[in-house]
Amino acid sequence: MSQIYFNKRRIRKLNLPESYSLESIQIGVPVKKDEDKKVGLNSIGDVVLPSEDYGVQSRRNAYGYSYPDKTKPKERRYVSTNWIYPFGNTNASEIPVDIYRECFPKVEVPPYEIHLMLTENDDNERFVIVDLDARVRNEHLKDAVNLMLEIYGECYIFDGEIKIKRNIKKRKIGWEILPQGEMPSRHCERQFTKYRKKPNGFLFYRLEYIEKYDVIDAAEGLNGFRGYFAYVFNNCCVLESAVYGNATYIIHRENWEELSQQTKKKLFDENMIIDKVVHDKSWKRNIARAFVKLGVLRK
Repeated sequence: MSQIYFNKRRIRKLNLPESYSLESIQIGVPVKKDEDKKVGLNSIGDVVLPSEDYGVQSRRNAYGYSYPDKTKPKERRYVSTNWIYPFGNTNASEIPVDIYRECFPKVEVPPYEIHLMLTENDDNERFVIVDLDARVRNEHLKDAVNLMLEIYGECYIFDGEIKIKRNIKKRKIGWEILPQGEMPSRHCERQFTKYRKKPNGFLFYRLEYIEKYDVIDAAEGLNGFRGYFAYVFNNCCVLESAVYGNATYIIHRENWEELSQQTKKKLFDENMIIDKVVHDKSWKRNIARAFVKLGVLRK
């Protein structure tokens, strides 16, 4: 099995030799030290969306990106939320104030959502490989190579599939259930205190509001899902973007861990998203209405 080796920061073009088949190539690196542990892969068959911490490519892979369309006129758009004391009264509770500005329209580019997998061949050699589905093979091969280069500083393209043992079952690693009774707002608050980071008040505002309802389980996103929390109710699951994103997504409770790791496009196409509540000044009212429709009860 021949291979192409890269050890640069990134590539601008990917030109495969004619002898390489797009349907059978694999992209990855052999596990020599801790290549698997570096991205949170522990067992054969684990599949992970890499954390955004590695750099620009990883952030775009996990969350997508946007850029201003300067060919169109500016529009008034929400840009942030400030927490202030009403009328300067420091004895009162802070309230959120939405900030709007004239901005060029944004072009939203969806995340690549390239996952990595830990596998093993018949010689018991381990590899971290890109989980190449048809979408990635046809649209994001260069992005997959650049993702591996950003994480590891090197990358191989193997001509022909690595012989993966047939009994390997994929297991996506994206969420960790929080201890019984522990809510995301308190968990997140402790993390900020531990690492001495300044919290974003609006983050706690949304989390704390959802926690007024009868939550059965709560989970924290791992790796590429960090900054997200999942609230499991009787008949639905709420995915709240604590740091990233611009909306709250409500999905079906059944198989919520697997559903939450699908692309948003696939979830919409298959009608798996029950509701989407945009993060704006009407968020609290709209999420309350959605909960009423779904029969989600307050504590």
